[in-house]
Amino acid sequence: MEIVKATLWIYRIALTRSVELFRENWGVVFAPLAYGIILSVVGVVLVRFGIIGGLLLLLTSNACLSSGLNLIENIVKGRKAVLNDFFRGFTVYLWDIVMISFILWIPMRVASEVLYSIPEGPLILLFIQITLYIILNAVPELIYQSQASGLELLAASYTFIIENWPEWFTPNLVITVVGYTLMRVLGPMVSGLPIAIQIFLMTSVLGLFLTYLMIFRGILFSELDGSNRRSRVYRYKLRD
Repeated sequence: MEIVKATLWIYRIALTRSVELFRENWGVVFAPLAYGIILSVVGVVLVRFGIIGGLLLLLTSNACLSSGLNLIENIVKGRKAVLNDFFRGFTVYLWDIVMISFILWIPMRVASEVLYSIPEGPLILLFIQITLYIILNAVPELIYQSQASGLELLAASYTFIIENWPEWFTPNLVITVVGYTLMRVLGPMVSGLPIAIQIFLMTSVLGLFLTYLMIFRGILFSELDGSNRRSRVYRYKLRD
């Protein structure tokens, strides 16, 4: 029973702190819209360059992820996210993200080639993808909250998930369901508006959801990482 109370206490800390930080950095909700515009423009420009264009588009996508993580890092660490963090962030974690993409791309490409040639292959591939999503779920937080890189990130995420999967996935799933429901409700509400306004509103709401989710994840990760259930109960008992 004590561990349940301690876990709920940590959730309250993460929820309260993430709301405070979100209010101080609400402008970040428009970052996904900016990334979407960047990727759309780059995609139109590079579509004629075949494989090379595809690789450059992937690199651009990774750069946008790097920028997003840099913004979240500044927020989670209590610093005000500013426009310079948006631009500077395109290179801050680019190498780590490219390495992870490369490490995963080769075996997944081979697995796809092999599995799609057998009757149950697509189902097996889906199972592999779900498994990777679960055990690598903490990689984004590890990128900006740890010193690990490359294969170390994958191993660290696996260890973190094995040790903390109930505490980690429970609130993440709840927030994801709430966000998904919000998007489903908003869709019909804006369907009669001009397409440009629809895109702007839907992307802004998506940005709001993603920003809050990533801030919450960052704070929750910092609370869980490097501790165990016994130490959390001890902290809970010593709380003010």
